[in-house]
Formats: sequence, C-alpha cells, structure tokens
Amino acid sequence: MRYIYKNLYFLLIVLFAACSQVANDNADGYERAYVCNAEELDGSGRHYLEASHQWQKFGNTGTRTNEDAHSGTYSLKLTPETPYGFTTDINGIKPDQYICVSVWRKNSNNNGVIIIDGGNGLYHGGKFLAEEHENGWQKIYLEAFIPLNFYEGSVKIFVWNNSKDTVYFDDLEIVVRDKKKYPEYKNAKMINMYIDQSDFGKIHEKRLTAFENQVLVNTDEDYSNLLLFYGNESLNGKYRLKGDLLDHIQGDKWSFRIKLKKGFAWEHLRTFSIQNPLTRHFLYEWLAHKIYDDEDVLTTRYGFIPLRINNKSLGIYAWEEHFEKQLIESRNRREGPILRFDESIFWQRVLEGKTTGKNWNIDYFSAASIIPFKQGQVTSDSLKVMQLEEGQKLMLQYKNHTQPVSKVFDVKKLAQYYALVDITQAYHGFTWHNQRFYYNPVTCLLEPIAFDGYIEGGIYKRFEERITGMVSPVNIADYNKEELLLFQPFTDSLFTQKYLACLERYSSNEFINSVVKKYEAEVDSLSGELKKEFPFYAFNFDYLKSQAQWINENLDEIRNNVIQIGNAVRDVDFGKFVTEYETETNAALVPMMVHAYYDKDRNSISVLNFHNNEVKVLGVFMEGQLPESFSVQPVLKPYNGLVPTKITVNVTGVPTKVLFSVNNLMYETEVFPWKYDETLTTRQQTIKDAQTDLIVEDGSVVFDGEYIFTTDVVIPQEATEVIFKPGTKIDLRKGAGFFSFVPVFINGTAENPVQITSGDNSANGFNVLQPKAKSFMKYAHFSGLSNLRKEGWMTPAAITFYEADLEAENCIFGNNYNCDDALNVVRSDFYVKDSRFENTFADAFDSDFCTGKVENCVFVNTGNDAIDFSGSKIFISGCSMQNISDKAVSGGENSFLKVDDCKIKQANIGIASKDLSQLELKGIEIDGAAYGIMAFVKKPEYGPATVKINDLKMRNVVIPHQIEEGSLLIFNGKKIAGKERNLAKKLYQ
Repeated sequence: MRYIYKNLYFLLIVLFAACSQVANDNADGYERAYVCNAEELDGSGRHYLEASHQWQKFGNTGTRTNEDAHSGTYSLKLTPETPYGFTTDINGIKPDQYICVSVWRKNSNNNGVIIIDGGNGLYHGGKFLAEEHENGWQKIYLEAFIPLNFYEGSVKIFVWNNSKDTVYFDDLEIVVRDKKKYPEYKNAKMINMYIDQSDFGKIHEKRLTAFENQVLVNTDEDYSNLLLFYGNESLNGKYRLKGDLLDHIQGDKWSFRIKLKKGFAWEHLRTFSIQNPLTRHFLYEWLAHKIYDDEDVLTTRYGFIPLRINNKSLGIYAWEEHFEKQLIESRNRREGPILRFDESIFWQRVLEGKTTGKNWNIDYFSAASIIPFKQGQVTSDSLKVMQLEEGQKLMLQYKNHTQPVSKVFDVKKLAQYYALVDITQAYHGFTWHNQRFYYNPVTCLLEPIAFDGYIEGGIYKRFEERITGMVSPVNIADYNKEELLLFQPFTDSLFTQKYLACLERYSSNEFINSVVKKYEAEVDSLSGELKKEFPFYAFNFDYLKSQAQWINENLDEIRNNVIQIGNAVRDVDFGKFVTEYETETNAALVPMMVHAYYDKDRNSISVLNFHNNEVKVLGVFMEGQLPESFSVQPVLKPYNGLVPTKITVNVTGVPTKVLFSVNNLMYETEVFPWKYDETLTTRQQTIKDAQTDLIVEDGSVVFDGEYIFTTDVVIPQEATEVIFKPGTKIDLRKGAGFFSFVPVFINGTAENPVQITSGDNSANGFNVLQPKAKSFMKYAHFSGLSNLRKEGWMTPAAITFYEADLEAENCIFGNNYNCDDALNVVRSDFYVKDSRFENTFADAFDSDFCTGKVENCVFVNTGNDAIDFSGSKIFISGCSMQNISDKAVSGGENSFLKVDDCKIKQANIGIASKDLSQLELKGIEIDGAAYGIMAFVKKPEYGPATVKINDLKMRNVVIPHQIEEGSLLIFNGKKIAGKERNLAKKLYQ
C-alpha cells in the first residue's frame, strides 16, 4: 500500500510539473530575430542595416554586388581574396540559448559555410541544405546551442567562402531563442517522460560539471525515479543522463539511459537509451543496425520515437537497446555475459587532463580491465561467474595477441562484422573502447556486437584508407597497441579467407540492391519524420553504393594487401612498447591502474600493477569482518609498458578492497569478485588434451566396433565427417565427452543400433557444434549421458546440436543422468520422427530458435516438460506424452507451434503458450492434468500469448484453462479473453 501511495504522490508532482511546463510554453517563442538582405547601408557605408531597422549591424560591405541576388537588388560576392561576409556580433547571449542561422547561397560546387564563433571552445561551422531553387540559389542552415558554461555574452556570426570559387550570399537570418522550438508529433505514438521538477536542479549541476570538464561522467548514483507513458501503457523506471561527450547534453535535448523496474518493458526492452538522432548521424546508424541484424551479426535494436518530457515536446529521438540478456535472446542466442574493455580509465585520464592541465602519460589501454555489463547480476550467480572467467580469458588472448583469433572468436561472425563495418563505414564502433563482445557459453567463443558506428558528422575515419583491409602494411609498425588490436585478425588465415569472402558478397550489386529494395520505403518514411525537426536532412544510399562499388573493383588488390597486413603485424616487435610511463601519482588514476581479483576456490587475491611505480600491498578490506593487514607486505615492481607484475596473496575472508601504497601515499582499489586467469579456455584445453588416435580416412572418422573412452573425444578439424557403423558401441566414462565440429552420420539398424552410453553416468554429453552440413541419425540409442559442464563451457543437454541441422529417425533418448534436456537443438533446422524419449531428468526435447518437425514420437516419464520450444517455428504431429511432470507441450519466446493429433496422458499442464507465442492445435486428447491449457506472460519484455485449438478432448482435468489478462484462447472459433493475473508468478515461484 505504501508503494501505491508513493507512486500516486509522485504522479501528482509530475502532473503539476507538466501543467507548469504547459503554462511556460508560451514563453518559449522567439526572443530575437535579425534579417540582413544587403539592401541598405548605414550612413558611414561600412555596415549593412538590419532589414526591420533594428540596431543590429553587419559588416563586410565591400563585398556587396548587384550581379545577382536571391531577393531585391543586392547580395554578397565572396572570393578567395575577400572570403568573409555579413559579420556581426550578437550581444546578450546566455548559457543554454539556441541560435539558428540561415542564408541563401549560390555556387555551382556547393561551397560556402556559416560560422558561429563565441571563443573559448564555442565554434560551429557548417552547412545543412534546407531548400534549393532551380535558379541555383540554395538555403543553408546551421544551428547551435550555447554551452552551459558560456560567460562571454557575445557571439560572432558570419558567412565564409572556404573555397577557391566565387560564392554569392543573400538574405541572412539569425534567430536567438531561450529554447529551441520542437515540432509536435500529435498523430504518432510517442514516449511521455514525467520527471520530478526537483531533479532538474541535479541535472543542471551534472551538466555544468560536464561542460566545465568537457566530459560527462555518469554513475549509478545519478539515477532518479521516472514515470513513462507509451500509448495506454504506464511504466515505472529510473533515468539518468547518458553519453561521454557534450553532444549528448546540448540545449534542452539531452540523452538519457532508462531502466524500467521489474515487471515493466517497453518495446520488449528493459533498459534502453534515447538520444538526439544527430549524435549517430540519423539514418546511417539505423540502416547499419538493420544490415547487421539481417546478416545475424549481433547488434542493438535501434529506432526512432517522438519524446515529450513533462508534456513538452522535445522532437524526435533515436532509441537504442542496452547491453542486457534481452539483446542476446532476441538474436537467438543463449544467455551469456556481454563483455567490454573498461573505458573508465580512458575517460578519467581525459577528465584529469582537463582539470589539472597535464597530459597524464599512462598506458590506459593495457590498464583497461575486462568487465561484464550487469556486473552485479553476473557475479551473484556462480555459473555466470565461470562464463565470465572464460570470456575474460578469451579477451585477454585477443588483447595480448596470444592466440589466433579463430580460437578466440566465432571466426565467421568476426569476418562478417569486419566486412560489414567496411561496407557501411561504421568505423566509430570499431575503436577499442567501443567494442562489445558476447561470450557464447555453447561454443566457448566470443562474438562481436556492432553498435555506435557514426558520429555527429557522419562517417568517422580512424585510418585514412578506404577500408580496413587496405591499410598500408608499411604503417603497421608505427601503430600503438590499441590500433594493432584491430589488425590482429589478419594474422589468422582462416579469418582472412572468410573476411575476403564476406567482402566479395557484401560488395556485390545483388546484395546492395537487396538492401535498397528492402529498406527504401521505410527510409523515405523515417526521413519525412526526421525532416519535421531537421528540415535540412536528406538521405540516400549513395555512400553505401559507392563504397561497395569501390571494394568490388579492388578485390584483387585487397586480397594481396590483407596478406601483407598479417605479415606486418606478425613482424611487429612488441618490445618497442617497453617504456617508462608517467611516474607522478594521481589520486584518481592510480587506483584504476592497480587491479585485484578474488579466487574463491583458492581463497586468494591476485593483484596486478600497471603503474610505473612500486606498489606495496598493505592489506584487504573484508566483507562482514574486520580488515586484514599483511604481516609481510608484498611489493609489485613498476610496470614496464608491456607486462604487468602480479602477486597472489591468500586471504581468510571475502575481500572487497585492497589497500596499497605508492610513494608512501595510501590508496585503495575494488576487488573484482572473479579470478584472473590467462591460461587456455576450457574448449582450447579440451581440444588440446583430447583423444588423438582417431583415424581419418579420406576425410572421414569412422567408428566401427566397441569403444571405451576415458578422455574427451574431439573429431579432428581436418576431418569432414564422422561415421558410426551399425552395432557400434561407445561408452564415455570418467567425465569424457564427445565433440564434433563436422556433421555426424549414425547408421544404425533395427537389429544393430548404435549405442552411445556412459557406464558411470559421468559423460560430458554428445555435442555437435557448428558443422558445415546436416547430420543424420538412424537407430541411435543414447543412454546415461549428462550435459557438458566444464567450468564456463556448458550446454544444458545430454545431446546437443548447435547450429547443426539434424534428421533423426528411430532414435531413443533415455535415462539421461544430470541435465536440463535430453535433446537440445539450437539455431538449426531439424526433423525428428519415430523416436522415443524416456526417463529424462528434466525436459525431454528442447528446441531454441529453430525450424523443424516432430512426428510420431513418444515421450514417457519426464522430470519436467516433454516438448519445450522457444523462439521456434515447429510442426508437431502424431506424438504421445505420458507421465509428464510439468508441461506436455510448451511454446515460449515468440514461438509458433502447430500441433496435430497428439495424445497427452498424465501431465501437470497439457498445453502452455507464453511470451508472444502462438499455438495452433487440432485433434488433441488430454487425459489427466492439473491444467489443460494455459497462456501467459513469463518475461515482461515479450508479451501476451495465444492458443487456438479445435477438436479437443479432455478428461480428468482439474482446471480446463487459465488464460492471463491480455492473452487469448480461441476454442472452436470462440474467443476466450484472459482474466487471470500473475500466472507466471504462481507457476514459477
């Protein structure tokens, strides 16, 4: 009840604020407007007069001409010898005000710009085309927001011929407003944010500090409560300012990070950002995300939405998904940590430089630790911590160049990412501190996540060359560490091969034309919405077409150059980075250069020193107990620019901070609650230690006979397939698992099935991962297997097919020992028929992000669900399910299941549809169940579910159906709307 009253009170406050804001809208009109048309001069002849006879005067009358004019008789003729015109000083300018300048210009080469110059960093120069006449006159446009820390009071405005041509200018207009006036999007669906008026004071202080330091520094303490309305939805959440640089907090159109509270979601998102679309160059960013998504390269969801704050329009915003599990799951991946290089030390160094006036010469790249997004959620789960530790190993190998990228990354995805960055020229996201990676717990590899590709001015070029693959090999030796990182993949021939293949495909006319055809209508629509606020904006696909054409025409040269890049990177002497960095201490930077990690298995901490001074480790602060000082205080040698010194110290509790000293000054640094490990990943170690005496004949590994394996079986990478002949028996013991990265052909018969078992119930699964072709299994009997569980490399199933198409017939999956699923097929197409699932520990058949068919299969005695399919499109027919502990048929996360002629006997729940799933059923018999049919929302980022069923027979069912509010049951054509609430909470509590 207290929570309800609190929200009502907050709502009253924001409604009052909204009413106040509406009352103030009338005060947001034009403050001052000046027009100069070059028609009148003052008495001295040295100044133009303002057209409405205000006191404002404009200089450069010596450029006046009657040769041509947009209106009237006169205009300005600017040449390289007399390049400036309409110069004027606008006085009385205040912080946060808005200035808009427009002028008509005539020049065949589109030369000539507007300048707004206030000194002390206030400088804007540019030209946005707003209008064009057939006679050659163009109206150009420039707007600027006055910085919050602007104290000069005067701004100089003029036009400039920045070329060797002659340029005519006429009809200059200057508008100064307290606030920019934004368009109303009355007929569009929009976000309404309601903010407590008292929070604006906190935002003002935050912005002022950012303008003084030229950097916006955000923390979790900056969040404030928020009410958000979208259509008929009311959402509770928190918000803060977002961004690093000042383009995100100009004027009154600020960028925000929004976190919705538990149980709320907007457009299937829990956390997202909204920002001025100019900061990512409008539709450039949007189109790049669409292309990445179409090519199955991970990226954030991105779009546009009008925004109102306290009932005042702030125009149109770009929204972008944040780095949470919804990003991964919506892209058909299993949940795993999203990792990045911590850029805090990079920005802190920038901030310290601004505030101290010094260039702090530190190795911020090497000192950037590897951290996960949603760190608290990750470190509170022991499984996720193990996944994080595996991902950290991979990122350290990438950062330190210690493993080929094909052993670190899903090399196909990495090659696609590099090639698409080259096609779209989205290079801003390519920089080291913008890189984001997903650790895939099934493949034990990293995948890049594409985002933040453009800056306000459009394409950002870190290197002068047209594409990454054409960077000059001669220059490689001069690059710094973070630049070399970007070219490390070219040392791997497998990456290079795939990168070139992707470049060839993406630069083809067929690919580019398909992109244009697919998105041109949506681009036109969005351009129209953007032009309401940004009248100068126009978009075309030429930048994409010309880049693709250039790549296509230069493929032979690119092929040769990438080989030379790889050779050049291999030849780099990393000893050149051994150097003496800054020795002076800085209270803000030093704690960021000493890292500490906690290994709870060994009750120890590892401390690393990236500072060029000795570090003496004094002790640790403990969770829930007194600090512990070290009787022997270990000393870390100064960092030499290449390898940090590291010590390991045993502790008796859970450490939270390490206390250390540098130059007799004491500091403390946070302890990361995971271990630091630079060894091989579990996958790499498994492949290294695996059974090595398998025989490859003509590309095939053949099993024929009886085998007992006590070490992992990994099919050699040089093989093309693995074949099991009739009657083959394989017994996996002492934790041995079976791993194949090539297709599997199990050729059992009714008389001589192939048997794959674990005599001691210890096997780490039968795993087929990312083969290049479809696998086939006939008369295969799997029994006694467990799932893969090697530290952070895990699958949920006894038998796993990941990105591995499968046909299985007359197979038995039974008596699995310890796993979530007997069979799990992920991101694949499958056909399973005439097979039996029996005595399963949890789910029998789990399919994630698949298409497939299940026909004439039997499911008996499951510890959880018989069929549980998520994000999949599946046809199920002729199956029977008996003694099912939970759901007989379950569809979740936007699945479509068509289920015909199936019989269910004794189940907790007969049919369940959840989270935007649609189930269509016909000819279903349910005999004995607590619940017959259910439809509900389990994950708020999805939405309501639907069940459509005809020809249903139910006997001995306690509750025929339970349908949640918003979900729908259509029974024999009759709609039954949901009335229940919180069904997921009742079922999963």
